[in-house]
Amino acid sequence: GISQGAISLPSSTSGWKPHTCYSSSSGSVVVNYTFGQKPFKFPPPAGFQPLTLANTPRPTIVRPDQYVGVTTYSGNNVDGREIDMGMAPDLIWVKTRNQTNWNWLTDTVRGAPNKLYSNDSGAEDTTPIYGQADSFTNKGWIAGGGTDPTNPLSDCNQTGTNYVCWAWKAGGNKNTFNINDIGYSTASAAGLTAGTIAPTGASVNTKSGFSIVAYTGNGSTSQSIPHGLGKSPKMCIIKNRTGTQSYPSWYVRHESMTSNHNGRLDLDSATNNTITEFFQGGIANLTSDTIVSFNTGTNGGGVGGGVGNVNQSGNTYIAYIWAEIPGFSKFGSYTGNGSTDGPVITTGFRPKLIIVKNTSVGATDWKMYDAERNKYNVVTQVLYPNLSNGEDANTGVDFLSNGFKWRDSGSSQNGSTNTIIYAAFAESPTFNLYGAQANAR
Repeated sequence: GISQGAISLPSSTSGWKPHTCYSSSSGSVVVNYTFGQKPFKFPPPAGFQPLTLANTPRPTIVRPDQYVGVTTYSGNNVDGREIDMGMAPDLIWVKTRNQTNWNWLTDTVRGAPNKLYSNDSGAEDTTPIYGQADSFTNKGWIAGGGTDPTNPLSDCNQTGTNYVCWAWKAGGNKNTFNINDIGYSTASAAGLTAGTIAPTGASVNTKSGFSIVAYTGNGSTSQSIPHGLGKSPKMCIIKNRTGTQSYPSWYVRHESMTSNHNGRLDLDSATNNTITEFFQGGIANLTSDTIVSFNTGTNGGGVGGGVGNVNQSGNTYIAYIWAEIPGFSKFGSYTGNGSTDGPVITTGFRPKLIIVKNTSVGATDWKMYDAERNKYNVVTQVLYPNLSNGEDANTGVDFLSNGFKWRDSGSSQNGSTNTIIYAAFAESPTFNLYGAQANAR
């Protein structure tokens, strides 16, 4: 047994699962010094510490609400209303809760009022008729009316409609290329020189691990773009803004997907197709700390020459790219058990927002849950990135101080033996700078 010793703390990408074992059928184990109840008889070696809360890693982001936000509001038909996110967002994602309306996204790289719709594969909407973000502010965005004579604000601020807005802070919008709120006029000045395709605009936040990159396709095979995060991404979403290719879906690459597989944010299909089976190419594995690379499809003689999904010549694209930041964001997968007593997923923080997708079977929707639409457990209100549907309520999920636990047997989020990928963002880290633990809900 262990009577005295010290344990090397794990890296940020691993975790402890303490256990003891005996070779006989009986006996007892006394754990004392290892967990720090008493001082060591001899000083531990350099780099080794007692396994106590005081020695757990401290979060690098102590105010998650300055980098990811969720706001709910009711429309009041005011053209020019400021929607307060409590931060200066670079990407907003808006959805009506009690009406059937499309999900729409606007970012500071493409600029307002340009909208893309996550449940639709069409081109960028540069002249919205049902309302949009007129501009971004230092604490949110301005909801403006479109050209429709009857419902010019239905997408963003119509009386009788309830809305939710999810938002992320990237690198600001002071210039064409932005790194951590410093603007640059050229990609080279911003240090975005990796890869084979030069970006046409970017907003990068290395602290929160989020970047937005715009680029123009060159039609060549095996190409790549810089992301500027300084570490390998965990998730990337790319959308063709021009929309002239054969399959202009939203392509998603997640670290927990099978190698060379992509998902489609606008569809409920399983992510069980390889990039080559997409015919028009896709996002390759997320392994580089400087670039996101593309693979080619088999349709070399067709529209886009086997690269149209992500790199058709002359088409414009936008990429949303996330790296993992301990205590703030987590990207992974879990295996469902098909029970209302579902699995617990440890994230290292109390979640603000989670996005999940079953990758094993088709006809399962992408789902989004957040801490604003349900202030207390169980979190039951769900919306769908791939659907225009209003909000649904189901058995749901508990948001814990260090992760989340499913209370739902539904196949989309907890199908038995199925692999479900997730992206999670923090409301508060499990342990703050002072070692205090996040409150339970």
